[in-house]
This record gives sequence, structure tokens and C-alpha cells, in this order.
Amino acid sequence: MKVDSSVELKKVHAKEIINYLKRNKSCTKKVMAEDLSLSFATVSNICNEMREKGYLEETALDDTKVVGRTPKGISLNYNNLMSLCFDLTRFGVIRVAVADYSTRVVYDDRFDYSHKSSIQEVIQTCGSIYREQVLKRFSEDQIVGVGVAVPGIFEKKTHNIVSSEIELFNNQPMKEMLSQTLGKTVYIDNESNLCVMSEYMRENLYRNQENIVYLFADEGLGIGVVANGKLICGSGGYAPEICHMPIGNMQMQCHLCSSMGCVESDLRIMGYVEKYNLYSRKQIASFEEFLELWGKKEETAVQVLEENAAILGRLLSILNNIFNPDCIYIGGETVGLIREVIEKSMEQVTSRLLVQGNVLPEIKMDADCSATVLCGAAEMVFSQWMPL
Repeated sequence: MKVDSSVELKKVHAKEIINYLKRNKSCTKKVMAEDLSLSFATVSNICNEMREKGYLEETALDDTKVVGRTPKGISLNYNNLMSLCFDLTRFGVIRVAVADYSTRVVYDDRFDYSHKSSIQEVIQTCGSIYREQVLKRFSEDQIVGVGVAVPGIFEKKTHNIVSSEIELFNNQPMKEMLSQTLGKTVYIDNESNLCVMSEYMRENLYRNQENIVYLFADEGLGIGVVANGKLICGSGGYAPEICHMPIGNMQMQCHLCSSMGCVESDLRIMGYVEKYNLYSRKQIASFEEFLELWGKKEETAVQVLEENAAILGRLLSILNNIFNPDCIYIGGETVGLIREVIEKSMEQVTSRLLVQGNVLPEIKMDADCSATVLCGAAEMVFSQWMPL
């Protein structure tokens, strides 16, 4: 069916108005029309339609310059602009949040699914959480879409999740499965892309930074990159991926591809454990045990962390020279360890600058990456949702 271009243009203008009000809180239709270079009639008609849907509301403006009747302002009705977010990046745990159009979280909870043995059971659990928990607090009309964070890659061509650290998710059409179960439009992406978009929205709002890298070092290793204000994801959703860069310890075998020296083998959570066991007669089973040994400055734990600091430095050098970012964020469960050795890592970056004397990117540690993931999931929904 042929789509009337005027209808599409109306949708675009409606989204422009929504985003304008997100930035400016409240204003008159006249001011909005002038700032957006639209006719007053266009703005007025679209605002009236979105008021009927509950997305906008009228407010009285305190304008002392106006004599006579107080002008009416238009603002977002945040109560009717909500995103439901699922963070599925940690095995056995579903973190669920509801965020409004400003990405302010108004509901947040965690649920266990470690006893589930199939992807169908995980999806059904998400559906039960939505019906039994979320809809007790919010109506279906308040939820404009669902954002889902997953470990791995959302393949654009097949809509399957691939290369996931959680085996249940691999080669599964989770977007379609969740859409059918929830009865809502679902948007899905990996945690690195969501984190970098979340930080980009914040940085660009306050400091106009358009080139940001987010390194996510957790159960897996991944990056999200915004270059010149655009998220890089490639034709199939695979770019940029770094986990198989052969810059790691050549004695470490990759658990995904079985090759030796993949950088993820060193810098993921279990990489610290496996490398410790490689160097020590004493064997450990968990990251918590490694942290305890590092806290005591045990010799092998120190050796492992110093080696990983150098490997991280090589990786950061590559990312800096390829993308030339304003800022590199580092998040994930390993961020506490990385904070201890980041100065040593940055020595590698300094020594490998493309042009000696260039300004180094700012390095920021994200201590609460789970909150950043949720914020990114909400932004993903709101950026793609069309109000009309």
C-alpha cells in the first residue's frame, strides 16, 4: 500500500515536538512553532492530537510579560510515556525497570530464573513479570514499548541472538518471542551498545561530545562505539566486535572459538580465574576468590592483574587510534580491578599514540553499569517509538 508522504511528515513533526518538549519542559505552541520552523497550525493540530492520546498536557505559564489572560503551555505527560526495560545480561537474573521519557526509573526489581532450563521458560517468566508485577502498577497504555538488553549480538538479518555468553539465548529469535508474549513492540540490543548510547545522550546534552567508546568487561568482553553522533553496528549488527582480537595471552584458549590469544579470554570475569589457575599450583573456582587473593596482594594474583593491565592497555591503544574518541567508558563487574591498574594501562596508550603529544581520551569508570544498561534500553525504545 502506498503511504501518503504527508502522513509520514506528520509523524516526523510529532516526534520533533515530543523531543523539543523533552529538552524545553514547557512552552507555548507559538514559541514551539517558531523554534521548529513549523506553521502554528501544524504544531497546534499535532499537539491537540497528542493531547487526546495522553502524551501531552496543558499547563499554565508564569509569564509576567503578558498582560491579560495567562498563556497556556504544552508539556509532556510523563505518566503516559513509559518504557518497560528488561536487563537479561546476567545469567539467572532478570532485572526489570520502568522508565519515563526522561529515563527516570520509576520501578525497579529483580527476579530469579536460574532454575529455568529452556528459552521458552525464560520468555514465559518475562511475560509473568509483566502481567503480575508491572501491570499492577501501570496500565498497558502507559507503556509505549519494551527495551531488552542481552549479552551477545542481535543479528539484524535473522533477528537471532548470536555469540551470547548465556547459552540459552544463542540462535534464538528473542525479539519475536518477547513481542508475542508481551503483546508490545520490542527493541533489543547488546549491553555495550545500550551503555554507549546512554552515555552519549548524557555527554552530548552537557558537553557536546559525539565520539564515545564504551568497553564492557563482564562475563564477556564487548564495546559500543558512537562516532560523529552515530552508533556503529555494521550491516548485520556485528560491528564493532573485539572479543576475538588476538592480542591476549597465547596460552589462553577462547571458550567461544577455541583459538588461542583472544583478548576476551584474558579480560572477561572468568579470564582472571583461568589465568590464575594457569600460573599457580593452587586452583580457584570463582572471581570472588581471585578478588580475595588480590586484596591480600598474593603473588600470582598480582602477576595476573599486571599482565591484564598491559593487555587492556594494548586494547585501549587500538580503540583510541581507530576511533579517536573524546571519552572511553569502562564498565562491568571487573571495573573495580581495572580502576586499580588503569594508570599502567594508559602507559601503553601513551606510548602508542598515532601522533605523539595528542590529547589522550578521558577515561571514566562506570561503577553502576546495570543502571546505565537500563537507561540505554529506555533510550532505545523512545528513540524509535513514533507517537503518531
